Amino acid sequence: MTVFEHQHRTDNINEVARLDVTSSDEFKTGPVKSLYNWWESHQPDLPKYSDFDISENWAIAPYLYVIQALSPGRFLYRLNGEKVVEIIGISKRGHEITDRDSLLENRLLVDYLSPLVEVGRAKRCAGSLDIIGKQHLTFESVDCPLKNDRGEIEFIIGAIATL
Repeated sequence: MTVFEHQHRTDNINEVARLDVTSSDEFKTGPVKSLYNWWESHQPDLPKYSDFDISENWAIAPYLYVIQALSPGRFLYRLNGEKVVEIIGISKRGHEITDRDSLLENRLLVDYLSPLVEVGRAKRCAGSLDIIGKQHLTFESVDCPLKNDRGEIEFIIGAIATL
């Protein structure tokens, strides 16, 4: 199922399509494909947050972000790499987002992330960006749910890159 968002946002994203992942062949950028391949290599089980070793994935570190599910409708940005900040236009590290957030894009993100935590399947996004001085820039991203040490889905690791 594809969900399109065209609402007015305060970040660099103009529009986004939220899509199911059916194959790593859908990804066009190295960082996004690499993260998805790592995640997929653990299937049919979900990897744990502690399974991800940044030293083994150093090349894609600037493109990574980690979001923690705190409770239903509440998430915390734990980490975002330098390229994530460049693409989105702001560092969200340490920001809590909720389904009652004042920013529309954060409420939409909560609506998107909540099923990932419930179902445990990766999703992908594609869309256009509005970065000053760069016209017609597009992006792709992947969001992969991870378990905590108790076996509950608590984290989402993602990668975003421009095309």
